[in-house]
Amino acid sequence: MSASPRIHPSGETILELENVGIELGGRRILRDISFKVLRGEFLCLVGPNGAGKSTLLKAVLGLLQPTEGRVMVLGKPPGKSPGAVGYVPQRKSFDRTFPATSLELVVANLRGSWPVMITKKEREQAMAALVRTKAEKLADRQLFALSGGETQRVFLARALVTSPQLIVLDEPAAGVDIRGRDDLYDLLHVISQDDYLAAVMVTHSLMALSRTAEKVAYIDGTLQAFGLPSELLGHGKLAALLGGHTEDGDG
Repeated sequence: MSASPRIHPSGETILELENVGIELGGRRILRDISFKVLRGEFLCLVGPNGAGKSTLLKAVLGLLQPTEGRVMVLGKPPGKSPGAVGYVPQRKSFDRTFPATSLELVVANLRGSWPVMITKKEREQAMAALVRTKAEKLADRQLFALSGGETQRVFLARALVTSPQLIVLDEPAAGVDIRGRDDLYDLLHVISQDDYLAAVMVTHSLMALSRTAEKVAYIDGTLQAFGLPSELLGHGKLAALLGGHTEDGDG
């Protein structure tokens, strides 16, 4: 399990959810979700498939509006702080056949549009992000030629290139082989030590939790438990969940 919780110097709230409820198609997905993520904290969001975890991420990203309550990112509604939030999707959630290089993908997020020509400054910034995720050798490779682990390192660089204050990861190791998964967890462990960057990651993996989590939120329609990893592993449902799932779940 992760080390004792670190004291984050600023104590600044980066993400706050207050009594959040979400209905989709007349069906109640989430209700009464409240928690905070401070600057520098790495929160793992866990729960069974269909529990509403990915739906909650969409609210944090501003892709859907809560039916009740509010979500605040850096004291503003989601989407009101451009570049302040980075996002790493599941590997299976994008078209890997799209003809693009790793560098182009990273620059596109930096620019906010697809690059026809890449400037020297953009290349330098993108390369710095790729170096940070140990993906610099992949810069000129086509996305379709990358392994699952390589793809996720490039997407992590894409998320980090704008120097965000919050990074959101939706089961980033889903569909990645064991070796790529270990490399990805090593990178995420480094990120979890960053006192500037806050992170929220959906995961079903005990390994991911043990390598990264400073706080854990267990969601199953409502917030079932929230606290330190060492405290929550005694929670029977949580222990059973993490002991019985692979990296390929969704929800």
